Amino acid sequence: MARNNFTYVILNKSEIVDGDGNELIDFSQLLNTSAAMLRYSADDSKGLVKYRGVQPSFLNGKTTYTHAEIRTQMVKSAWVIDLE
Repeated sequence: MARNNFTYVILNKSEIVDGDGNELIDFSQLLNTSAAMLRYSADDSKGLVKYRGVQPSFLNGKTTYTHAEIRTQMVKSAWVIDLE
């Protein structure tokens, strides 16, 4: 499965789960299976979702990224966790 066929969207964590940890988006429309399976920013405020094909309606109006574009985003300091 080629990653370059995926479309990626960065969401605020508050759009993904509520304060009690309940999922707010329909993961059946995504390639990610749950909120626990997402990549989160270093400060845990944003999460990365991905889909293939038709954009789920709950992502309408969100910025989308190709695989090459999201790779550029993921090396920014907001997404890199210092393990030292």
